[in-house]
Amino acid sequence: MMTISAQIFDFAFNPYAMLSLMGIVVVLILVYLIQSRGIQNSANKWFTGFLMLLVLWGCGEFFGRLSANPTAAAFWGNISPPGWIFVGVFFLMFTLAYLDKESLLDSVNRKLLIFGSGVFWLFIVWNTNLVSSHGALHKVPWGWEGVPQTGPYFTFFLVWLESFFIASLVLLIRYYFKVKESNKKKQTLLLIIGLFIPLLGGTVTDAILPNLGYSVPGTAILLTSALGVLATYAILRYKLFVINPSTHFANIVKTMNEALIVLNMGEAVEFTNDTVSRLFSFKPEELKQARIQTLIKNETDLTLFENKFIGKLKQKEIVSNLELNLTAKDGSEIPVNISGAPLLDSGNNQVGYVMIASDMREMKKLVYNLVAERNKLSVTLSGITEGVFVVDKDGIISFFNEASEQIFGAKASAVIGKKADEVLQISDADGPVKVEYFFPKEKLSKDMVTYSRNGVRITQPDGKANFANLIAANIVEGEGINLGAIVTIHDVSKEKELEEMKLDFVSMAAHELRTPLTSIRGYLSVLQEELKTKLNEDQLSFLEKAFISSTQLAALVENLLSVSRIERGSLQIQTQVTDWERLLEESYTNFEPQAHERQVKFTYDKPKEKLPYVLVDKFRISEVVSNLIGNALNYTPSGGQVEVSTEIKEDQLITHVKDTGPGIPEQAIPKLFTKFFRVSGVLEQGSKGTGLGLYISKSIVDMHKGRIWVESKIGKGSTFSFSVPVSKDQTLPQMAIPQKGKRMFLRKSS
Repeated sequence: MMTISAQIFDFAFNPYAMLSLMGIVVVLILVYLIQSRGIQNSANKWFTGFLMLLVLWGCGEFFGRLSANPTAAAFWGNISPPGWIFVGVFFLMFTLAYLDKESLLDSVNRKLLIFGSGVFWLFIVWNTNLVSSHGALHKVPWGWEGVPQTGPYFTFFLVWLESFFIASLVLLIRYYFKVKESNKKKQTLLLIIGLFIPLLGGTVTDAILPNLGYSVPGTAILLTSALGVLATYAILRYKLFVINPSTHFANIVKTMNEALIVLNMGEAVEFTNDTVSRLFSFKPEELKQARIQTLIKNETDLTLFENKFIGKLKQKEIVSNLELNLTAKDGSEIPVNISGAPLLDSGNNQVGYVMIASDMREMKKLVYNLVAERNKLSVTLSGITEGVFVVDKDGIISFFNEASEQIFGAKASAVIGKKADEVLQISDADGPVKVEYFFPKEKLSKDMVTYSRNGVRITQPDGKANFANLIAANIVEGEGINLGAIVTIHDVSKEKELEEMKLDFVSMAAHELRTPLTSIRGYLSVLQEELKTKLNEDQLSFLEKAFISSTQLAALVENLLSVSRIERGSLQIQTQVTDWERLLEESYTNFEPQAHERQVKFTYDKPKEKLPYVLVDKFRISEVVSNLIGNALNYTPSGGQVEVSTEIKEDQLITHVKDTGPGIPEQAIPKLFTKFFRVSGVLEQGSKGTGLGLYISKSIVDMHKGRIWVESKIGKGSTFSFSVPVSKDQTLPQMAIPQKGKRMFLRKSS
């Protein structure tokens, strides 16, 4: 029976094991160099990972070649596979990072395909003989080998592994012919050469020959280490991963847009960058050791330079934003903004001055253009008839045009620099209009109007009042320049005066018409009673029509008076706690005869639970209910239906008046609640309305802090709805409590 030696390693000199050890040592040195002198970027990390895989691979090969028995050799043989399986994957990842093409593998599926396939092959290698043999090992001069050396799927594995190196090689070659920068070209060439060494040599010794049955020592680990050596040479020689401060400082100085001038303590030029030559047309050798007076010929600028620049630098102070003119070779003066710092040696002794000059010509042009635009805008705003004033974030006035002076009765010089709330008196029906209303509530994403009011009252210092439409706008850029709001004032005092005259005329005419109309209606009513047995049917019909017309005319007069009061703001409401169910029932009872006459089914959908009391002016709100029900009955054809219903939403009681009339066109709905608007077409036929009823209704509802709206579809009818506030006090006034036993609700009309 064969015994297995208890000795693990054979420490007899093995030159092949030394080759593996040399590869490990070289790679570890490379890892140290990269980590100690490189930057932590993606390419650095992938390349370091590539090198560590070589270390793992080399360790398995080194200890395997030193193993004293096949069992130990088999153990170390299982250490290596993660290294030589994933080495190609990591080098491809390094190549993509080096070429800034990592985005090609941003997809999770692609990463899973690449790394997942590596895990698959690792599983195959460790657990089967399909790629490498796990059979009996025999001693060879360079270590131990299995019989056979490769498995039936070794070729497939080799194609998979080499595809990563070949892809890397193709990408590097394409990049080499495309890149223009000298260092990058040299770096890439070294990587290409380094990649060819293991790709050709290592593939032959570790893959092709063993697959053909030839037993030769593997050199892939050593040759792949050669790739690492060349890459590291690129790192050290051509700064592949390392940022060398002096090299990059030179590049920064060379490419910076500012002119860099270094002066010695005698104020002679020691160094200039390329920008100095570009701006001032001097060659570097023309300025070398030249006095600063070569660049500063204006006496005023030279004095400023000596006092404000050199004087401060001698005190080891930093200088910034000093404006003066430097002289170009052709004698032209170039405005610049200079900054500087003292130049110190390692012992903190001052050895010179560093000056950085920024070309201000474009900035000067920009400032000139901005000033010109500002002046042009100022002249334009001064000449327009609209008042315009500007406030900052603190509400302080920064601009006030001539039109604003006339509207507010104050000079610009008296208000600019002062808080608008203190010097401008603006108010509306709700009280003073404060500047804070003009500012946006949240950060702007676009220019927008933030406040708008029509008919605001502007009180001048002498007490005279003007009326205006006010619009406040904000711009996105205002945040950065302390611009609060731009306010436009359109003086409507003349229009207001004409409106007052019109209202005076309407009010006077309505009052004058009311008295004779009352008499006419009274006389017609008497005639109807006295002559109803003496006149024939046609004569009685004429008399009836005259009475109806006088009634309609009286209603028009009352509507005109109501509109006049609304426009003047003199229409007042006196709210009290009201039983809404009772109010609706009374209205329902009043319109039942009209519904019966027009053959319209009229119903009141009594709520299942008692409605809460509301806070309304019973007389005025009854006008709204009557108006909506009357309109619904007038526009609903015979055989149609009108339904009144209610609902509660939060603290509002909503009443709906639904009809089955012809409906209202969609384009007419926005104008429906305006003065004198009437829908043309079918809705006009048979109607003698004035177009004031809905306007008055909306005004009354608005005064109750409610809302009125309509939903309608042509051919399907309309639903007018309005809301009134629920009273917090649910106790009726004593006089409003209904008598016990009195019938309060009518059943739905059949």
